Parts: sequence; structure tokens; C-alpha cells
Amino acid sequence: MARKKALLLLFDGYCEFEIASAISMLKNTHELHTFGLETTPLKSEAGLTTIPDLTIKDIDINNYDVLIIPGGDLKPIADAHDLFEWVNHFVAKGKTTAAICSGVFILAKAQALNHKHYTVTLSKVQRDFLGCFDEDYYRYQPTVRENNILTAQGHAYVDFAIELKKMIGEVSAEAVEFYQGKGNKLMEQEV
Repeated sequence: MARKKALLLLFDGYCEFEIASAISMLKNTHELHTFGLETTPLKSEAGLTTIPDLTIKDIDINNYDVLIIPGGDLKPIADAHDLFEWVNHFVAKGKTTAAICSGVFILAKAQALNHKHYTVTLSKVQRDFLGCFDEDYYRYQPTVRENNILTAQGHAYVDFAIELKKMIGEVSAEAVEFYQGKGNKLMEQEV
């Protein structure tokens, strides 16, 4: 049986630590492909150089089950209308879509959050300035899951990873303990 596939959006200034646990938790169940607006080298928030595997023009949405959107600097994607339209189509197909921190902006611009509860690591002043967030549905919580969409505060990156894994399948108690830094069953067997 073919492995399921997941997509990770990359853009200049994306925040790599916010998605590290999530992509690690998916490694045994999903083949991960990265994509961007172009396939040119990008610098993450911490200065890691990465090159996306694909662009949105290369992707057949039907071949992917999961979309992960990191937070980071919004300037490089603030006017990426093709990306917003593409994300809208992905979400509309009922596929699992997870965005963290300021990456939730992309879901808002894609109109994927219409009449859905969400969280985002942007202040009310920032949300008002951006003009694409409905305050009636905002919740200040570590994660908010509504149907096929997961949103998270940037500081809740481990909870984000665990909730995403729960959305697509089972997650063991040992995995939760490991990612929360509470223990490592493999190492404890040696003690």
C-alpha cells in the first residue's frame, strides 16, 4: 500500500521550530513534500536555508492528505493570491489542514476560516489591521480544531503536533510523553 502524502509550505522567514515536532510525528505514516511559491532557496526565521520540492503549480491536490502551514514573517506571502486560492481548494476538499502561529493568516486570506473557530498568534490590533479575521470566532487557546482544520498558537507547537497526529490517526501515549519531554520508553528500558 502506498504511503499517504503530506505537504509543508515553505516561504522566506517561515518558523521551523513550530513545525519540527509535527513533521517528525508524521514521518512513519506520511511522505513529506515541501512546496513554495517558487523552488528557489529560502531562509527560515533562524537562518536555515531550504529549497522547496514543488510549487503549487506542480501539485495535484488529490495526491495529498495533509497540509501544514508554519508561522513566520508574513511579508513574503502577504499578497500571494494564487496560494490563498490553492489553499481554499485544498481545505474545500475536506483534507486535513493545520496552521500554526501567524500561518493561520493564510487560512484567513483563503477564506477557509469563514464561520469556523480558530486561534492565531497575532494581537487583536494585528488581526484588525490585516482585515481578514472574524473576531467572533477567535479563541485564545493553545489549539483549536474545527472539522478538518487545526490552528495553534506558536508556543503550542508540541500540542499542535499531537493534535495533528490525532486528526490523521492514532498517537500512542509513549509518543505523547516523548514529544512533551516527559519520558523516553526506549531509554527507560535500559535503566
